[in-house]
Amino acid sequence: MNENRQYMRYNEIGRVNATELCALPGILEDISISGCRIRFPCIVSVDMDAEYKINVTLSRLVDEDPFVLLCKPRWVVDHDDITEIGMMNLYSPDEKRLKEFIEYLENLNNDLFQD
Repeated sequence: MNENRQYMRYNEIGRVNATELCALPGILEDISISGCRIRFPCIVSVDMDAEYKINVTLSRLVDEDPFVLLCKPRWVVDHDDITEIGMMNLYSPDEKRLKEFIEYLENLNNDLFQD
């Protein structure tokens, strides 16, 4: 599948609390400065016009406060007994921290391919 993305997405594992969407936590699949992909362990009803506040605890930063992101769904896929949601970042109270983390991931990625 050929994707035309403006920003690089990075595979990153984390825990996502989005109580407006689901009482159970989701799993962060990937993240970029513009959005993220989340997987929930059950079928979730998603309002495509709503904005959702999500709290993301990253596996690399488990001792830090979660990122607080305000997101809007871009796509939803239900399969087996899970729901995957592609979210677009609208605004983040933690935008500076998110940018710093994405830069960290970019540097890690660049270091891997320099040798």
